[in-house]
Amino acid sequence: MTRRLALLLIASSALFAQRTESWLGTLAPIARSIQRERGFPMAFEHKGAVSTEEWRKRARAELERALAYFPQPVPLDLKVHAVVRRNGVEIRTVSFAGSAHYRIPAFLLVPVTGRGPYPGVVALHDHGGWFYHGKEKLVRMEGEHAALAGFRGQYYGGRAWAEELARRGFVVIVPDAFYWGERRLEYREPPEELTRRLAGLEPAQGEYVRAWNAFAREQTAVLNTWLGFAGTTWMGIVAQDDRRAVEALASLPEVDASRLGCAGLSGGGYRATYLTGLEPRLKAAVIVGWMTSLATTWDLPYASHMALFDAASVHAHLDHPDIASLGAPGCALFVQNCARDRLFTRAGMEAAAQKIRAVYEALGHPERYRMRFYDVPHQFNVEMQEEAFDWLAEWLGGEGTRQGR
Repeated sequence: MTRRLALLLIASSALFAQRTESWLGTLAPIARSIQRERGFPMAFEHKGAVSTEEWRKRARAELERALAYFPQPVPLDLKVHAVVRRNGVEIRTVSFAGSAHYRIPAFLLVPVTGRGPYPGVVALHDHGGWFYHGKEKLVRMEGEHAALAGFRGQYYGGRAWAEELARRGFVVIVPDAFYWGERRLEYREPPEELTRRLAGLEPAQGEYVRAWNAFAREQTAVLNTWLGFAGTTWMGIVAQDDRRAVEALASLPEVDASRLGCAGLSGGGYRATYLTGLEPRLKAAVIVGWMTSLATTWDLPYASHMALFDAASVHAHLDHPDIASLGAPGCALFVQNCARDRLFTRAGMEAAAQKIRAVYEALGHPERYRMRFYDVPHQFNVEMQEEAFDWLAEWLGGEGTRQGR
């Protein structure tokens, strides 16, 4: 690189860092005005004389309507396909029926020490723009793809954290979300563009996975649109499948169905928000790296939240923190925010925290809600994990929950 080119790159980077205009430019005020005109009318602070129970019932009904996925009930039909034991944990490769349309592959981690029944946790893998793997991000398996080590190093402090949680005396289920891992986009006749990008690469190479992920990311706009043509939403499928994972946990003889929780980073935190709001069986949750008031999104001077699973009409009624507040006060909630997270504004994260806190306070249980900022970029590092595990142990309790500490 020439000295002149290096100086130009440094100068352009500095200009970008100083940029303050919304990435939507002149369209941002229009989006902001549309949102302000309607507000979030089903938020707790607007419930008026309606009882808390009735507010929650109406808001959940509107949330489910907007998610637009109502599959016919089918038996769970949980099947075990393989079992390995290591370091005090039995790792079962399982699947169960999500609906009549598909099965959901998952890892199920069961402690082999202590005494059950144990509390159960749904561990929700991230989005990350990394679709090639799902559940494998949170559980280390023999012969796994070499690229996973770098991914865990960046976002999880090098840990397969679902295993760490299981070693502390929790039964943990890690399902593949729709479009990730074994449920990723695949073709019998690959498009020419995908074939071109993968030419000369082998599946075992990190470059292959990155090229495949980039292609899959570009197809998410088509996925969102075409699922809409089917009368449903991507987030609707994801949320319903996560609820089926709760049902799978509750069905196990090793699990105390009265002590269930969930946790996840990033897209996993987004999923945890919906699961907290929708699933009354949850008694504790940890949302990591995805909590903001959506109305602050237009303040970002760069593009963010592309390729997101969403059900857009939800937000005509509920802000993102409003969804989490539907679990109050029965679900003890810990929100972990990353102070240097480029996905959100600091003001947006703080506004969301205050909105949720106000609900728990109004319902007489401020101790069941916690929020903390960590001085890190977007991640779920070892310190954060340890505090999350302690939160789950505090509210789900039980003998053996702190084994391995």
